[in-house]
Amino acid sequence: STVADTAPGFPVDGKIPSATFPAAETAIDKTTAKVMSLEEIINRALEANRTLEDSKDQIDRSRFSIIAAEAEFELKVQPAARVDRIGSNNDTDSSFGVGIDLQKKFSVGTEIGARPDVQKLADDYQSRVDLSLSQPLLRGFNREFNLSNIQNAEFGARTFRRSFYLTQVNIVVSAVSAAYDVVRQRELVRINEASARRLKTHAEASKAKEKIGLATPIDTYRALIQLNDAEDNLATAREAYYVALDNLKILLALPLSEVLEVEAPLEYNLFRISEEEAIKAALKNRVELDQAADTVREAQRQSRIAKHNILPDMNVVLNYSRFDRGDTLSRSSSFDEEAWGVSLVTSTDMKRTVERANYEQALISVKGARRSESLQQDEVVREAKREHRNLRRQEQRIKIQQDQIQDSKGQLELAQIKFRWGLADNFDVINAEETLRRAQTNLLSVVIDYIIGTYRLRKVMGTLIDRPK
Repeated sequence: STVADTAPGFPVDGKIPSATFPAAETAIDKTTAKVMSLEEIINRALEANRTLEDSKDQIDRSRFSIIAAEAEFELKVQPAARVDRIGSNNDTDSSFGVGIDLQKKFSVGTEIGARPDVQKLADDYQSRVDLSLSQPLLRGFNREFNLSNIQNAEFGARTFRRSFYLTQVNIVVSAVSAAYDVVRQRELVRINEASARRLKTHAEASKAKEKIGLATPIDTYRALIQLNDAEDNLATAREAYYVALDNLKILLALPLSEVLEVEAPLEYNLFRISEEEAIKAALKNRVELDQAADTVREAQRQSRIAKHNILPDMNVVLNYSRFDRGDTLSRSSSFDEEAWGVSLVTSTDMKRTVERANYEQALISVKGARRSESLQQDEVVREAKREHRNLRRQEQRIKIQQDQIQDSKGQLELAQIKFRWGLADNFDVINAEETLRRAQTNLLSVVIDYIIGTYRLRKVMGTLIDRPK
């Protein structure tokens, strides 16, 4: 499967300005790191994720289940051999025989069999060919009933294929989320590095001004306390970055020792689609609705099978044999004698209490499947509305946080000027620094949430990756 409309392929409607976040202190050493783009991460996840491999195994198992069910209608060849030794007080006798059983069942319930057989009895040979035909009178001629095991296996195969597709969809969203979690933590490291640099410069300036009487000791202590907090936040962000990298490596089935770097754009696409269009697309494309409808059909089929199974088991059996006996094998092969028979065979509980109860249970299952289908439709609509609202809310938050950053930068510059000229203490500088760092962090989070939200919306619309054919 391929991802439909992945983010790098879209025209960019918005991006975080390059000056919003500071550059890292050291550049990425791309000569030693394995650098992966978002597209490469998604493709790697779809190829190597271990959960996905488990789903593939389920598909293979379902294929063999179909083969096993179809084997009921194959020509069965069973060699047979027998050796007997019978003794008494006065005599001991031996006999042996060889033959082959051929059996074939048809979709209308008919079973035919043939058995050529040769036996050595004392001093004689006996050769025979037995032919048989069995036909259910009441349950027979119903192809749906006779092919029920195959249809069960085919339903299971369809279910596993849809499950595999849903696993692929979830893996794509997980891969995107994990990749942007790495980006998020990396950018938080950069934000905290820059904040720590500014606070270190400010703390040094406070000490210098204190020495010449232009600042108080409390200004210096306040700057040092804030610097310690910033350095602690930086250490925490670095650890979170390494944790995010390890989580991504596990998702991609990469060695944890791999030196990995992620290149995912901090660009966002304004997803221009109405709520009604999102709901319509979801109701058209979601594979869960296909599965729910298929489950209803399967429950209805099972109810028909259960109803048909109420009929008594009554078979007509035809037997025909050609045989001969002689003191040599060749003389026993003339097949001059014949025998035939017609039987009506039944062994059943005439009340059919168990079968009738099974039929009533099957009817209940049909009603339950229909309720589940209706519930699934409501769930699809609810998910589409929720993700669409989330995306619109994130758009509004992006604009708010961008404005907040501009205001925070102005506040910080003004506070620094006032403190530099002795017009105020450094409380305003510290407060402005915290506000700027918080606004930068919030903008980073909301943009990443918006990018991931576009993938989530495509997921609930059923358009994230190509549907199974």
